[in-house]
Amino acid sequence: MNKHICTAALAAAAFLALLPGCTTYDDKKHAARTKWDKVSAQARVTVARDLFENGRYEDAQTTAQQCLQSDPELPEAHLILGKCQYLNGQFVQAQSAFIKAVGFDEDLDQAWYWLGEIAAQNRQPAQALEYYSRAVNLQPMHIDYIISVVETYAELGRYDDALGLLEAKQAVLPGNVRLKVTTADMLQRLGKARQAISMYQQALMLQPDNTAVAEALGYCYLTEQDYNRAAAMFEKVAAVAVGEKKAVCLQLLALCSMNAGQYGRAVGYYDKLSVDQRDDEQLWLQMGHAALGAGAANRAAACAARALTLRPGWEDAIALQGCAQYLSNDYDAAIQTFGRIIADKKMGGFAWLMSGRCYQQLGQHDLADRAYENASRLNPESKLTSLLARNR
Repeated sequence: MNKHICTAALAAAAFLALLPGCTTYDDKKHAARTKWDKVSAQARVTVARDLFENGRYEDAQTTAQQCLQSDPELPEAHLILGKCQYLNGQFVQAQSAFIKAVGFDEDLDQAWYWLGEIAAQNRQPAQALEYYSRAVNLQPMHIDYIISVVETYAELGRYDDALGLLEAKQAVLPGNVRLKVTTADMLQRLGKARQAISMYQQALMLQPDNTAVAEALGYCYLTEQDYNRAAAMFEKVAAVAVGEKKAVCLQLLALCSMNAGQYGRAVGYYDKLSVDQRDDEQLWLQMGHAALGAGAANRAAACAARALTLRPGWEDAIALQGCAQYLSNDYDAAIQTFGRIIADKKMGGFAWLMSGRCYQQLGQHDLADRAYENASRLNPESKLTSLLARNR
């Protein structure tokens, strides 16, 4: 009996001794499984990152979600998920994902940047500035982050801070074109055209083929009424532009040429535009004005005729026709033409002025004086007057 009791006691002791060993094994097994899940998730997050960078956003989102099932605390998986959701327009969900990402890793600069983007989209510039600043503090030389801070400063009216940051970063990155262009844009916005021109010129020296910089510089030159330099910039843009962009450049080149007194060149630009805009009466009128400035009376008359075909009875085109006749010394015909618009509210004064000139050329001084009186009473203002004064 005592023998059986002793045997049972020993068996029980042995069983109890085994229990801690079983618990330790389960713990180790669970720990190993957890570690494997985290390693697997870390491997898959690399795949998710590559998928996102290759534009496969749906696959990237699915892979990121799988990573988070294995490791809910993986910061980059939250980041990738948030970026995918942002691109899908799921801004609330994206914001939540980015907040989780920085919660697990507050040094994740991209997450702070994207939080800034969401705040900016929600028209919360002060909040956006806080987030962008966190990103740029983590990556001080990241151009996107820097420009985002600068643009947010500008939105808040803190232009001195914006320009100060740009100046500081350019001191470290003197060859960065984006920083120079952003600085120039800011200066132009503040009405500091000359300083903006200098910065655009520096950017263009670094990237001579950058047509976006050339175009911006061209507009700056226009602001300063430096039409020849503006034309040189728009020529660079027009050389590679196509479609509507090229048409805009040709219009700008014609404008620059007219203002620079290079009327023959302006006619050439309008002529190029007419290839695709043959039914645009305004274009023919503009070309006719340029032809007047160049002293090409027959060309001006042809332009007026084309404009009147497209828009019969158009007072501006009739005035152009009369001016062309005046330049051709056909004063009687010009008087008849101007007589068609002397009652027009817009062109009447100019028509009387030109009729007076025609009468003067014909030696009919009384009629000329009467016409000038009518013109003076109506006080006309017309670009055609100055063009004709050059070619009398």
